[in-house]
Amino acid sequence: MIFIWIAVILLGLLAVVDLVVGVSNDAVNFLNAAIGSRAARRRLVYWVAAIGLLIGSLLSANMMEVARKGVIYPSSFAFTELITVFVAVMLIDVILIDGFNTLGFPTSTTIAVVFELLGGAMALSIIKNREARIDGIEVEQMINTDKAFIILAGILLSIFLAFVVGIVAQFVTRVVFSFNHKRRFKYLFAIVGGLAITAIAFMILKKGLGNTSIFQSYPWFETIVSYQSEILFGIFALSTFVFLFLGLSFNIEIPRIVVLFGTFALAMSFAANDLVNFIGIPLSAFEGFKAFLSSGNVAPDSFSMSFMSNEMIRKDIINDYTYTLIFVLSAIVMTITLFKSKKARSVTETEVYLGRQSSGYERFEPSHLSRVIVRNFLQFHSLVVGVLPRRMVTFFNCRYRKADNQESNTEDGVIYFDTIRASVNLVVASILISLGTYMQFPLSTTFVVFMVAMGSSLADQAWGRESAVYRVSGVLSILGGWFFTACLAFIGAFIFTYFLWYGEWIASIILMAIVTTTLILTHKYHKRKQEEKKILKEEFQDEIDNNLEHLMESGSEQIRQHLQEASKVFYLSLQGFIDEDVRQLHGAHNKALLLDKYTRSSKSKFFYAYAKVTEEGIDSGQYFVQAFDYLTELIGCLTNITQPLYEHIENQHKGMTRSQRNDFQELLDEVSGYFNHIIHVEKEQKFDLINEMISKQNFLIDFQNSLRRNQIKRIQKGEGRTRVSILFMDVLAETKNILLYSINLLKAHRDFVISYRSNV
Repeated sequence: MIFIWIAVILLGLLAVVDLVVGVSNDAVNFLNAAIGSRAARRRLVYWVAAIGLLIGSLLSANMMEVARKGVIYPSSFAFTELITVFVAVMLIDVILIDGFNTLGFPTSTTIAVVFELLGGAMALSIIKNREARIDGIEVEQMINTDKAFIILAGILLSIFLAFVVGIVAQFVTRVVFSFNHKRRFKYLFAIVGGLAITAIAFMILKKGLGNTSIFQSYPWFETIVSYQSEILFGIFALSTFVFLFLGLSFNIEIPRIVVLFGTFALAMSFAANDLVNFIGIPLSAFEGFKAFLSSGNVAPDSFSMSFMSNEMIRKDIINDYTYTLIFVLSAIVMTITLFKSKKARSVTETEVYLGRQSSGYERFEPSHLSRVIVRNFLQFHSLVVGVLPRRMVTFFNCRYRKADNQESNTEDGVIYFDTIRASVNLVVASILISLGTYMQFPLSTTFVVFMVAMGSSLADQAWGRESAVYRVSGVLSILGGWFFTACLAFIGAFIFTYFLWYGEWIASIILMAIVTTTLILTHKYHKRKQEEKKILKEEFQDEIDNNLEHLMESGSEQIRQHLQEASKVFYLSLQGFIDEDVRQLHGAHNKALLLDKYTRSSKSKFFYAYAKVTEEGIDSGQYFVQAFDYLTELIGCLTNITQPLYEHIENQHKGMTRSQRNDFQELLDEVSGYFNHIIHVEKEQKFDLINEMISKQNFLIDFQNSLRRNQIKRIQKGEGRTRVSILFMDVLAETKNILLYSINLLKAHRDFVISYRSNV
């Protein structure tokens, strides 16, 4: 009984934790369109989604049955067996979903729960079959294998279907409205907006109200069911009239309203159908626990769970205040997570970046498969363009032409794509989800929403020649991550079930400690990554003002920040090599690689800004380009220092002699002081001190030459080791390059500032 009580307590705690990590991952499904298009301020979008979460939570009672009898057959389990599987499932689910959140990867919580239940049930079937020979009968008595295969087939089909439908819908929409749709097409927008609202309302009726029998005893519910067609037509007529009135009278952008309404609908659908992934298993366990306590003196090992195969969770939650309170509290937890979770923002950013209209920082590196796909697609595209009539190609190109003054940011942040595409994403996803529900076809909300968004991005030419291989690689990585989720969920639940079965309450405490430690470590890791983003400006920013003022303010700030980081990396690498501290060297090397990556990304963005400055600013802007060129080369020299130093110590090679250490320490002290001085000059823009810095640079170069002569003398005397000696000389050479590039950077930035001030 100790294990039973501990398991029940753990399930209660894990339900809250799983709500937090689950919503952090799944929030991208209903936030992506509104956040990416900036349909409204972020807080307003969150409140709209929060209302949808609250209503959807109250409609989720029926879906709780899935946790009990959708994947496994409860009648084949005793209470102890089922509670063991449930604890294993919740433990691995928290670890798995939180891991994906930390990496910023959207995944399917539905797939995770389904395969965790399969893995736990499989482990228990092997435990019960002492011969460890699964003959099919034992497994089929415990696992609903037919349901599992149907779910897999539905997911595979939905991936392809959602992607293709997203492409077609976005292509047709863009050809009709083009990118230059501001203050135009008001009558057409009113009609299309009315159709969009009607389609989303259809999803609410089918996926929300239509999927539960909570309100079946109420007369108004029967009226809605009987007059669905008339109600939908009324919604279309009313919404079209309202949109037409708002568009003509107040010049309101209709797609923004559609996006907000769609965000509410998808949030409601998510809560109504996916809340079971987070609290369905604990609720089922608590119901079983209540039934076990009321059974009398029956042992938990022999108490059958066959009653779970019948309807158990009450339908009328309006009158059952216990379940009403649970669902409302769940909605509150999800809402707080929505507003506070930084990991939810990371997951949302990943999907938004993959679908953004402009190029820039790309998180994913291209793979061989992504290169092959892009190459073949370009060949196919060229073939199609060659076959089509020239007039048709010209017409399509005209519809995709963007205005030069198209806004790219608002007070609340960057606009990654317009509200037209956001509306297509929401409406198409809503229709596919509602049709899947209507046809009783299993669909994953995550798969549908994500693939529709990626399909519309491709059709909208967001994946250009500059970014296609990176975006395709990102999509393939996330698709692979979903199937990786299934494998890890199955294996993890399988192992945890074994451990819990034989370790009982001791194992449960150990596993809970592991989960807690994992959550703390991932929180620290994610916090560190967010700080690096903040310091190094890694987050993609398209806030290009297309003028010299932007280069002056933002560019100058980034040069100073990168110089400060370069100074830190140089100190950490040389000091780590002197102390033979492999961890410090590893950290310095990673920082150098990160700095190099972000410097090149910043360089490309500022080149884009420079390309759009006025003709009067071209002469001034070229100095800034030179400054960033020198900065890029300086950071490259830094990576050439950190990598061999780290590899030398990592490979357990012998360190430096005492005299080499002393020379290295002197070099470190002198160059660190030089870095501090040049950062001060750059920050305060005291360019009259450049001659003083040049004198300091010449002194350091002469000092390096003396260190080089000392090293050559040591080599001639046979002191030191060849490998360390070569490394010593390489560091001196790269340090000299850093000194040269730093002065050139300072001169170029001085020329830019002087030229800028003369033009103001």
